[in-house]
Amino acid sequence: MPGSAAASAFAAMYLKDKVLVEDAFNHLTAGALETLDDELFREYNCISATENGSRDECHLILAKACIRRIAHRYLDKYACLQSSKEVVEDALQFYMLPMDLQEHLSSKYGGPLPTTWYESLDQLKSSSTVDDAYDCGKLWRLLLDHPMTSYVPVQCQSCGHVVPDQYPTKQSDAEVGLREIAPTGDELELRAGWFRGPRKAVVFELTCPGCNACSKWYRSGHPRILLNPNKWGRLCGDQEDLRLTLAEYLNIPVRLAVPLDWDHVWSEYSNASSTWQVQDNSARNFCCRLDEGIGSWTGVWAIHPNPDWCEDMTQDSDYSAKRGAS
Repeated sequence: MPGSAAASAFAAMYLKDKVLVEDAFNHLTAGALETLDDELFREYNCISATENGSRDECHLILAKACIRRIAHRYLDKYACLQSSKEVVEDALQFYMLPMDLQEHLSSKYGGPLPTTWYESLDQLKSSSTVDDAYDCGKLWRLLLDHPMTSYVPVQCQSCGHVVPDQYPTKQSDAEVGLREIAPTGDELELRAGWFRGPRKAVVFELTCPGCNACSKWYRSGHPRILLNPNKWGRLCGDQEDLRLTLAEYLNIPVRLAVPLDWDHVWSEYSNASSTWQVQDNSARNFCCRLDEGIGSWTGVWAIHPNPDWCEDMTQDSDYSAKRGAS
């Protein structure tokens, strides 16, 4: 059967060049998808023994493989982010917060200057406590609006000069003072990720064009790295990794919302009435800006290891209204 031939062709392609397939799926750009499509069609014609096999069959198998890969990538994320309570608490207490940040937090949330994220989290718990127990919904809303989980652009860790994060890039890495360097082995959970385009598990070194200081940065899912308050980049994927880690630590029900056709992810919180809400204004606003050409709503899933928490949100055209947008 044609579908069986296309599936066999995909298996043959994977066995022949596992690295090509894995790299393409890890960074599924238009060019990578075109390469997969061409290689799969070539294998398909070899297996089906025809000169003009159906490209549609190849497209269907490739689409299924892409969707499964996306779903399992985020399920793997849940599994990989199972940090113990002790590891999370160590990370929360590891850094002394900069004085200007301490003063800002004390002014905004009240109480003495919090010297660590751990003390700052205690502030939030106190602010959301009702009848000797904190309100999970209120705590989660406070946490999402807190510098502890905010988006932080990659920048000079001395003067704060921001590295342009664009794709396609208008300037090369060298032109913005950036280069990839070999890991030292001391990095915590160094991993691949998207920054100015697809990247493998590398360390970035920035020579600041403003102050000439040298900074190093890399992608990681370790809470100690994600909670670094010293101008350490925390991009949207890193934000959600940290939020999942903190939600698990605080026993707050959270799931990921994943578009299938653009590079973004956000989280939803389940309130007392068991309805899912997005509390992060930046994620909600992103969803409301699709008419600007930054993405599309052709496929959006809620993903969680608990099947009851999973949902196809593709038909939810008024997503922002249903989930609390103003």
